Amino acid sequence: MKGSGSPILAALLATLASSLWMMVACPNKDAVLGVTGPNQGPKVSLSRDVQPIFSASCATAFCHGAPLAAPMSLQSSDSFASLVGVPSCEAPALKRVEAGNSVVSYLVVKLDGTQPTILNAGGCATCDFRVGSVNNCGGWMPLTGPPYLSDAQIQPIRDWIDQGANNN
Repeated sequence: MKGSGSPILAALLATLASSLWMMVACPNKDAVLGVTGPNQGPKVSLSRDVQPIFSASCATAFCHGAPLAAPMSLQSSDSFASLVGVPSCEAPALKRVEAGNSVVSYLVVKLDGTQPTILNAGGCATCDFRVGSVNNCGGWMPLTGPPYLSDAQIQPIRDWIDQGANNN
């Protein structure tokens, strides 16, 4: 075959062969480049796995519990409605919890302490709370830290969000 084909034909055949191999080798026929699927780990439950973290660290008196000082309650009867699909007061372009996407959920930003990146990008708004107002995307949560929540405590929250933030 030497000398019988052009370099363009050889490149075209190599590309075609590579494409066919990728179609056969990929077990997920619905895959889209750059888009990840839902977390396939163990199913995380709001009531069983996430709410105990909120109850211990967030839903306390004068924070996100009774009496309430913050703009949302994280008590077990209120946390789902306060979080999922609700725009953040401090960063209105983000929802507190964007079901299926913990990366853009403001709750995770606050738990990771990365809200200064939103402030630096000009994405913060002034919010009036019962105890005053905040105009700088607020503080790293929980405000009683350090210590803040550990990665082992934040991961179930991320997983719950990535798995669709179900009211379960």
